[in-house]
Amino acid sequence: MKKEILRMEHIVCSENGSPVLNHFSMQIFEGEIYGLLCLEQHGITKMIELICRNQPIQYGQVFFEEKLVNHFENNSRSKNRVTLIGNKSCLIDSLSLADNLFVIRSGFRRHIIPEKAIRIQTRKLLNEFQIRVSPLSLAEELTTYERLVVELLRAMIAGNRLIILWQVSDLLSSEELLRFHELIRKLAQKGYTFLYIYNHHEVLRAVCDRISVFENGHIEKVFFESDGIEEKIRDVFARYSYDKLLQLKPDAQKSFPMSPVLELKHICTENMKDFSLSVRPGENVLILDQSNTILWELSSIFSGIKRDYAGKIEPENLIGSYHIAVIPRDPTSSLLFPDLSYLDNLCFPLSEKVPFFWQKQSLRKSILKEFRPELGDLLDQPQLYDLHSRDLYQLIYYRYLIVKPRLIICMQPLSGVDMYIRTYILEMITKLCKEGIAVLTLNTELYDTLYTADRIIQVENGRIINEFLRDEFEKLRTINKGLYPD
Repeated sequence: MKKEILRMEHIVCSENGSPVLNHFSMQIFEGEIYGLLCLEQHGITKMIELICRNQPIQYGQVFFEEKLVNHFENNSRSKNRVTLIGNKSCLIDSLSLADNLFVIRSGFRRHIIPEKAIRIQTRKLLNEFQIRVSPLSLAEELTTYERLVVELLRAMIAGNRLIILWQVSDLLSSEELLRFHELIRKLAQKGYTFLYIYNHHEVLRAVCDRISVFENGHIEKVFFESDGIEEKIRDVFARYSYDKLLQLKPDAQKSFPMSPVLELKHICTENMKDFSLSVRPGENVLILDQSNTILWELSSIFSGIKRDYAGKIEPENLIGSYHIAVIPRDPTSSLLFPDLSYLDNLCFPLSEKVPFFWQKQSLRKSILKEFRPELGDLLDQPQLYDLHSRDLYQLIYYRYLIVKPRLIICMQPLSGVDMYIRTYILEMITKLCKEGIAVLTLNTELYDTLYTADRIIQVENGRIINEFLRDEFEKLRTINKGLYPD
């Protein structure tokens, strides 16, 4: 009989008077990779908090390793033996790997640190998991993949049997993701248990034993591997997104102006090798960098941060100007000012394009009048703190409908968002293209970005290896088989 690691029964929980978990129930067994497919993100953070620490709940109970640890009538606020691995590193950058693994952990009680012993043990672990770095290397020197593996090792050393993986797939290239999945499969065979939280079925179905669908604060359905996860998950996804995505597909015969907005000619950097690219007005070009080697450099060149490159960009005066806008990964946390009003945030990029914009009240009134039918009462919001994630993404993309730059760079635009917002972001990108704005999407995976692209450029190890036009996308089934329906 399988040992139960976690069981949550009929959990009811609210925040600020609003329900976040509504009779949420979940059961995970030892050695299992349990996938949680998020149709929406609301409630996920609270669920993770309740798994990691036994906080007060309004109703229900939680069992950890077959022991009752939390009840709505009595809770201890104690921690459970759980490790959370996500976007933010839990390592201390200024310390060595050996110190991060063995010294900075609960249960370490020694006053004198046996440095030689922990170095030897660290080297043994790193070699076992094929991480070719010195035990004395600082944590800040690790690649993202190496950092995730080291955090897995920390969990093992701490004796934590449940490991939560939260949106880690967005951090890795396709090749690294395959290696990471192989690693967690091996650890699962040794008895370690994983709760894998992500917002797209393609990642989860590749590695999980069971996949549950999370929506409205509870689990709607659970699919088992023996029941044919792939087809059933695709059916669920089709109900929520495929119909809308198929409507966004550009016409294969769509024509563009001959003159490009921007041309890169034989660009060479540390990672880019003889990279040439052109983008035309209204075109959506997807850069598919499955080795994740050039995305940061490419966005840095467009934003004007990186100047040390060989090759030519025409016209060069666009680089670093308001004519090119870069939307980074997770833009709601880096591009917005929550203390400012919705209108001020909406108009912020205009201040670079229009001199003395903040002194021209007539322009602000004109924007209010033009966008009131589409944005409604959001324009009257004095701050952004209480707005839904969808409203924040709407704000970001409407900024550029107002400013109308010539080119927009979208860095992994679907990273970290749920299925509903994914579809909405793709709708907004399509809207930008219809306004004649060129869009360059930088991604490490195809997923749903395929639906709105006019052209796909496949990059491997910094070099362009393939280019696909819209009527050639069928060939991409060989890259990601079963990605989209007929």
